[in-house]
Amino acid sequence: MTGTSEPLPRPDEGAWLETIALFKAVREGNQPAALRLLGTSSNRDAVIGGLLSMLGMFLRAESPHKLDQFIAASHRAGPPPAFGARPFLPPIEH
Repeated sequence: MTGTSEPLPRPDEGAWLETIALFKAVREGNQPAALRLLGTSSNRDAVIGGLLSMLGMFLRAESPHKLDQFIAASHRAGPPPAFGARPFLPPIEH
């Protein structure tokens, strides 16, 4: 993919903390919390931009072969249910 577009705003300290909380919620599979955070954010565009930056840094550290396999599996599987449609079930702790 190539091209340029208007950059998203750079997160300030508050938006950056929201970005980290959003990343953690997605990592935990807590889609309702992630959607609540985005819905109540005072700077949603900066949080989304921060999340995309975090995701980009994370993916660049991953094995290209592993990422290619994930992309191919995503093509085969088709679109997932709508984000937030699945209830969050916290992991069972022993």
